[in-house]
Amino acid sequence: MPAAPVIAPASDRDPYPARRSRRMHGLRRLIGAAVIGVMAAGCAGGPASSQGFNLIGDEQASQMGAEEHPKLVKAFGGEYKDEKLQRYVEDIGFRLMAVTEMKDQPFTFTIIDSPIVNAFALPGGYVHVTRGLIALAHDEAELAGVMAHEIGHVTARHSAQRMSTGMIAQVGAGLLGAVLGSSTVANIANMGAQVYLQSYSRDQEFEADERGTRYLQAAGYDPGAMASFLQRLNDYSGYEAKLRGQDNPAEQFNLMASHPRTPDRVARAVQLAGGATGVRPVEPQLEAIDGMVYGSSRAQGVINGRSFKHPELRFAFEAPPSYAIINSDENITGYGPEGARFVFDMARAPRNMALTDVLARSAAEGQPRLQNVERITVNGMDGATGVARVRDRSGTTLEVRPIILRADADTVYRVQLITPVDVLPKVQEDLRRFTYSFHRLTEAEARAVKPLRLDVVTVKRGDTVDSLVKRMALNEDPEGLFRLLNGLKPGETPEPGTRVRLVVQ
Repeated sequence: MPAAPVIAPASDRDPYPARRSRRMHGLRRLIGAAVIGVMAAGCAGGPASSQGFNLIGDEQASQMGAEEHPKLVKAFGGEYKDEKLQRYVEDIGFRLMAVTEMKDQPFTFTIIDSPIVNAFALPGGYVHVTRGLIALAHDEAELAGVMAHEIGHVTARHSAQRMSTGMIAQVGAGLLGAVLGSSTVANIANMGAQVYLQSYSRDQEFEADERGTRYLQAAGYDPGAMASFLQRLNDYSGYEAKLRGQDNPAEQFNLMASHPRTPDRVARAVQLAGGATGVRPVEPQLEAIDGMVYGSSRAQGVINGRSFKHPELRFAFEAPPSYAIINSDENITGYGPEGARFVFDMARAPRNMALTDVLARSAAEGQPRLQNVERITVNGMDGATGVARVRDRSGTTLEVRPIILRADADTVYRVQLITPVDVLPKVQEDLRRFTYSFHRLTEAEARAVKPLRLDVVTVKRGDTVDSLVKRMALNEDPEGLFRLLNGLKPGETPEPGTRVRLVVQ
């Protein structure tokens, strides 16, 4: 049998290029197709500079940050519009900024509309935190600790140093070019789930920890909050991993991807605190997040466990077990066990052409020919599928199975199932069930889809963990998430009169 060919770039002759209409914009961008980053030149200096290779001066760094800021915000989900929450985050940020070496430099604090637990900074004082991170922080000091760490990256000019060495931030897996002739297939096959900003060096992380701890303490917060949030994030990653049945895939998608949190980092944060004390306000945090969207928004499509419902595009599906769903502006990607994954998007298709013909002709010139192209019907939708074997650059043989389903006269839903051949026996039946879970939402069903939100409630006498958890609108392990969000250990019960976070619809 001849060796399977390596996947080549998509052809310009794609018969139905990826749709870019307002309807497709509903798949909000959490991980974009653009590459964010700038090659740098110039000179640098200044009193706050840390050791490191740096060719960029403060003025040029600020200009670069201003240029990249809107791109990064768009790529990671857009700005979360909540005046109360924005004021709260800015108040924390300005309190920290005032005690830094760069207190005279303007800072911009932005909330990213993403459920992913992440934070990042750009030169020029651009600090970003996701609403997923804000939801996880137990108190104001923990949120301030993350922001202080990011401010530390700014004042130490770490982003400028990365630009100076030509390092770029890889964001997203790219757009699908064709059902098979796709740059996305090549990118995913050869790069894996490299979906977040390239991580800082170990020395840069230590320096940002040191600076962040110093800023926290100077601003009056308990510097130990940095360590407690790191532990909370580690617990949250473990919780997500348990839901997926995987070792720890969540670290691919949260703050740990760009800021590795190893045990020695946590120990170092504790050591830096040195027994210092400070405030850890809880009530202001609860007031600010009450009513905040939790998870994906309605415009992004609502994820609840393995269920995905998009009320604006009017479709739904159930992801296979053990798959982590990542929702972006252009596609939905599921990362499964041992390198298995799927990519879903929408595309135009000729209305008068049979879908088997569309699928058979979709492979770009030089791509492997699809085998076993056949018509299928999924919940009343006409469709077609086929299969090809390809080999990625690491030598792994993959089975790529494209599936297209007629959404309307001019549009198709399309899915690519990308699976290492040695993993197929473990996931084949799950993928078949996933395929046949696709269905259209009625108008009434679409209206009924609501995003999850945080509801802050006061624990009453007689309330138990079980009674509170029953009010959670979650399909998977609601008690586990309830304990995580409220800092409760196994067996621990909240006291009457205290306030707790519930995830409701």
